[in-house]
Parts: sequence; C-alpha cells; structure tokens
Amino acid sequence: MSFATPYGLIGLLAIPLIILLYILKQKREKVTVSSLILWSKVLSDMQASTPWQKLQKNLLLFLQVTAAILIVLALAGFSLQFQPNASSAVIVVIDNSLSMASTDIKPTRLDAAKKDAIKFIDDLHENSRVTVVSIGREANVLIYSSTSKDEAKKSIESIRKTTGYVDAAKAEELVLSLKNQDPDSQIVLFSDTPYRFGNEPVQFSEYKKQDNNVAVTGFTHTIAADNITAMSILRNQGSSDVEIAVSLYGDENFLDSQWIAIPANQAKTVWWDKIPDNIKTLRVSIETEDILPDDNHGYEVVLSEEAVKVLLVSDGNIFLEKALSLIEGVELVRTSPGEQIYRGYDLYIFDGLVPEKLPGDGNIAIFAPLPNNLFPVGDWMDTPGVNPSDHAIFKYLDKLSFSIGRTRILEKPEWAEVLMEYNGNPIIMEGIINSTRILIFGFDLFETDLPLRTEFPILISNIVNEYAPLRGTVVERLFTGDTAQFRLNPDTVKAYVNTPGGRHVPVAPPVPAEPFIDTEEPGIYGLEQVNDSSRIITYFDVNIPDEWLMEKNSGSGTGVDAGYGTRVPFKKQAFKLTLPLLILAMVILVFEWWYYANRSYA
Repeated sequence: MSFATPYGLIGLLAIPLIILLYILKQKREKVTVSSLILWSKVLSDMQASTPWQKLQKNLLLFLQVTAAILIVLALAGFSLQFQPNASSAVIVVIDNSLSMASTDIKPTRLDAAKKDAIKFIDDLHENSRVTVVSIGREANVLIYSSTSKDEAKKSIESIRKTTGYVDAAKAEELVLSLKNQDPDSQIVLFSDTPYRFGNEPVQFSEYKKQDNNVAVTGFTHTIAADNITAMSILRNQGSSDVEIAVSLYGDENFLDSQWIAIPANQAKTVWWDKIPDNIKTLRVSIETEDILPDDNHGYEVVLSEEAVKVLLVSDGNIFLEKALSLIEGVELVRTSPGEQIYRGYDLYIFDGLVPEKLPGDGNIAIFAPLPNNLFPVGDWMDTPGVNPSDHAIFKYLDKLSFSIGRTRILEKPEWAEVLMEYNGNPIIMEGIINSTRILIFGFDLFETDLPLRTEFPILISNIVNEYAPLRGTVVERLFTGDTAQFRLNPDTVKAYVNTPGGRHVPVAPPVPAEPFIDTEEPGIYGLEQVNDSSRIITYFDVNIPDEWLMEKNSGSGTGVDAGYGTRVPFKKQAFKLTLPLLILAMVILVFEWWYYANRSYA
C-alpha cells in the first residue's frame, strides 16, 4: 500500500476530537418534574465532580469515527500496490555508475535503487530464479540464477558506487548473454538512464528527479617563462543556465576564484594564469553545491622539468643523435665505445656493441648487438619489410611499415620476450636483468629505411618515454578505474603508492612493479621509490572521466533514443481507492443520519 499525499493523514487528528465530544459531560437544562425515579442516571451524572463521563457503547460514535478514517484515507491518496506479471526468472540490472551517486533522490539514487530492488526481490514468487548484475565501466554478475532471496538481496546490498561511466556495449553484451541462457527470464533495470539490451523488453525503474549538475571534465597546464597557466573545462549537464563559483588551489593552498556563467547543456573553458612556478600540484573545485559533488574537482600534477640524461655509445650514428636531440627535456651525451664503466644516466643506448658489465642506474637500448655473454648472437640474415607490434614503443605508429636489409640471428634468452620476429627469428626483444630493462634491436639502422620515415622521431621518443621516464612518473593521463603502469628506477628496492585517502600501498617488490589497479579514488597520488641510499616521491593525478562524453561514445544507445527494446516505466501497479473510500464514507454518513433520526428511546 502507499499514499499519494501523505500529508492528508493529518486529518486523523479529527478522530480524538470526535471521541472527546462523546466523553465530555453534557450540560442539561434544569426542569421541575414530579418524581426523580425515572431520572436516576441523569442525576448521577450531574452529581459527578469531573467534567467527564464514562464512554458508553455508541453506534453513532463508531459510525462517525469510521467515516472520518475513510475520508482521511481518501484525502491521503491511499492505494494498494501489487507486482504484475511476476516471472519465474529475473535478471536484476543495477546501475552503479557515477551519476547514480546524485543526491536529488535521498540519500542517493543508488541507495534508492538498491532499496527498491530488494523490495522487488521480496515480492517475487518463491523459487524464482534471480540473477543480479551491476553495470558501470565494467559489467559484473554478482549472483547467477539463485533461488535464495536472501543471497540475492545480499548481493544487491554489496553494490557500491563507482566513479566511472556505464559502458553500454559491455552491459548489453553481458545481459543479452544471460538472457540467451535463460530465455524466459525478465530483465529489470534500476538506473537513471533507460539503457537498451538488444530488442528485449526491459522493465525500467527510473531514478532521476533533477539534472542541475556541473562537472569538471578537463584540467591541464602549460609552463611558460616563470609562470604556470592552467586550463579547466566545466560542463553544465543541466537543462538550465547556471552561474557558479570556481576556485583554484596549488599544493592545497587557495590561489584564485572566479564566477562563471555556463549555458544549459554547454561546456566552458576557464583559464588560470600567473600561477607560481614552484607549485607541484593543482586542484580546481566547483564551490557551488549541486546534486553530484563527486565530479566537482579536477586534479593536475605539474610536471618536473628535470632533464632526462641519455648516453649514446656509438662510433657515430647521425640518425640516433638527430632524433634524440629533437626530444624536449633530453640531455644527450655521446661517447665512443671503449669505456668499461657507465654510470649517471637514465638511459643508455649502445649502437653496435654490448657492454661486458651492465650499468646499474639506468635502462638500456641496444642496436645491432655483437656476440656477448647476455644472449646468443649469430650471423646475419636477410629480412623483408615488417610491421610494428602493439608494444608501447610503437604507440601512434599503427600504420608504420619499414624494410630491413638484414638483421642478426638472435636466440631468445629466458629473461626476454619477443616483440617482433621474422620466420621464427627475433628482430626486436625486451627483457629485465637485475631490475634493468633492456630493449634489443637485431638490425643496424643504417641497413633499414626506418630513419628515412617521418615516424622515426616518434619511435625514438617513445623509447625514451618508455625506458627513461621522469623518475617513475606515470606516462599516461589516468582516469578513475584505469591501470597505472610505473617505470621504476633500476636501483629501486621498494616502492609504495600513497593514495588521496591516506593509504600506503606497497607495489614493489617484485620489480618491475605490478600494474596498479586501485585507482577508483580521484585525486593526487604519490609514487614513493626507495633505494639503498634515498627515497624519491613523485606524483600523478587521477581524475573522473567526462561521463556524458564517455557514455555517448561507448558504442550503444538507450531505449529512449532507439525507440524500441525498453518498456518504461517499471512500477508496481497500484489500485487507487480514493473514490471507493469516499463512496463508503458517504454511505456510512447517510446510515448514521437515518439511524439517528429513527432510533427508539424506549
């Protein structure tokens, strides 16, 4: 049961007033009579010392109270709810993406959805098969085809909000797969967006009352002269124009604030200039309250300008020297072969040789290796044109192809992986020896057309970024839920990640560090590297993605946009009793009038 207008229940206060009228002692007019024998009851009431009288059984009182209750229930919009078309199998789909943390439905949309989903489970027939799925950036099956209502409700209670978007394509694929396994199952969606799942009918319970939300969807910076300039992008996701206050913080200290007007469903760029160059971290925050506080902040780490030191050991390779010299932030030193000890550089590039003793403080790239004690090297073999692999050094080079005149015959050691091969012979290999990453090219650059390609400088830049990172800084910009891959310094013994929430998470050993996946919390993270003599902390930022843009590009539409596949809304059907209650109250009042007019006092 439910009440459309619960405030109507205030009318129940009339019931004690009706009862009060029946227990108050009545005032009677004094009249002279010949005898009091017939008036003993009236006399006893008049002689009582209190203004009250004992409540007697009275049909009129009962009728009046009953009529009052019926009228109040009618005013309150009393109705009976029931679950129609209960299926023997259901797939309960609950959206736990970022937008479901909105507070226009208290306490949040997600909490309300979970509560309603649990009620839905309670109303199912016994032995109904229940599958529970959560959808966000990933789609997960929490419980499959269970006949235990308690287990199904526990799985729903375990759902927690995420800070990402719904990948509608993944959600659709998973739900349709579950539907195909049990064709009789009914899909029930609890979300603020009517996602579709193929052409399957979906019962949809919507959780969205307001859309007045502004989000920080982009934040970056540049460094010029002695100042930092930052740029933030704010998106008004609501249907009304807004004016908001936005503030900038540097190393968590207030720097500046602006009032910004943003039209409905539009984005606006906000610039911040004259930021001191000693700032290490930046935060932009929307100070005006809206329904979704989680996306009101953007974070940015100011990159260090410390140069990457690269040592090129070669008899002379103009291609490598030119490409390395074009990379901003690289301090290049070239030396001829012959030195026995190499130290003090972030990246060592050996062209045509392999050192007897590997450097201990930097990573290594080797071109055209000679026979050595690290891995077997044979004679030369002819090699036709080759295409790049999906390794990080070929990033942005999907269409690159080049020809190799000949390459060394290499035998893959246990510590290496093959990145590119021809007829079973490794052409490019990568591996780790004592925490030092080693990249091996079996060919001489002078015997390929690769240096003549316009993509060659990008390849060399990728090698520097991958093998000589700025003191372990994360190369990629990260969003919540992304995996962080750290390039630790070769002399790192232990490494930790300090999260925005204050946790100290070990990531190494082992070295190299395993991918770090605990990035659901937006904010500034610290990567702490410990070696035998020092401790180095660098920072990286994790931001909430632009949910509106991500869902738009996730590869699937909604039922509303597509015009099919979704039946809205999903609600419990209700039988309103307003008219029947009023009719019944009128019948009672008419009967009360008739009874009062025709009662006998004998």
